[in-house]
Amino acid sequence: MGKAALAVDIGATKIALAIVGNDYEVAEKTELVIGPKSSSELWRSISGEAEDLLATLNGDLVGVGIGSAGPIHLERGRISPVNIPIWREFPIVEKFQELSGNNNVVLHGDAMALAHAEHILGAGKDCANMLGMVVSTGVGGGLIIDNKVFTGDSGNSSFIGHQTINFDGELCACGRRGCVETYASGPRMVAIAKERGWNSGDSFIDLAASARTGDAVALTTIDEGARALAIGIVNTLGNLDIHTVVVGGGVSQAGEIYWSPLRKHLTIESKYAGFLDDINLRPAALDRNAGLIGAALGVLDDGSVVK
Repeated sequence: MGKAALAVDIGATKIALAIVGNDYEVAEKTELVIGPKSSSELWRSISGEAEDLLATLNGDLVGVGIGSAGPIHLERGRISPVNIPIWREFPIVEKFQELSGNNNVVLHGDAMALAHAEHILGAGKDCANMLGMVVSTGVGGGLIIDNKVFTGDSGNSSFIGHQTINFDGELCACGRRGCVETYASGPRMVAIAKERGWNSGDSFIDLAASARTGDAVALTTIDEGARALAIGIVNTLGNLDIHTVVVGGGVSQAGEIYWSPLRKHLTIESKYAGFLDDINLRPAALDRNAGLIGAALGVLDDGSVVK
């Protein structure tokens, strides 16, 4: 494999780690469920897996790339994921510097990592400007502007999951009301469907399966979740005047039962802008490894990050 990076993808419910080589191939991948752990317990679990992976490299470590659910604190190397309340201002960069003995540790937001990977290797290879979206346990966005990752001042540009689209709406985990994530994430769609009487499972996979059988509650809830995401996407594309969006994450893998209403609502919402008639909606091409590859690109694709 030669020189390689340790890649870390921190989601709301799972953390994935892997070795990613200069060829961008993912190897030795492992996943941890976050579960009801304390901050120190969670770090011990992560560090144990990371040490095992690093031992396979024989010293050929370029650095550590981290993609994390947000918000992140880029200048301080810290993270405060909304859905991991045990981590507030957690010094993730310093922890991995100490663990790896390598100071080349680069932090992305998780959707930034997906956008980076899809731009270099996946569905956005031909795009100078694009929005990347992760729709899973949470909802996040990442931007490519002029062929480079755009982080913003603090590392949290296009923080779409916590745009409010209904100021009198449901209370979000972030403390705000009516956030996109409150309607559009997988777990929230499941919770809303259950409030309406659906009882055919506990996951978005189950909800999508029910929708495919024609279950009215499942179909309506997914349609509303897709509409919420479409509004967040159109708001962001309109602010920036860009026209391509690449969507990945677990919810996006449900197939046409999700993509059909998402396309419909993007068409409806975008027509009001007057300049977004040709939104180019693309499914992520790298599937579950996009976050890991994007995290690794933070150290393997030197010089690509705009700060």
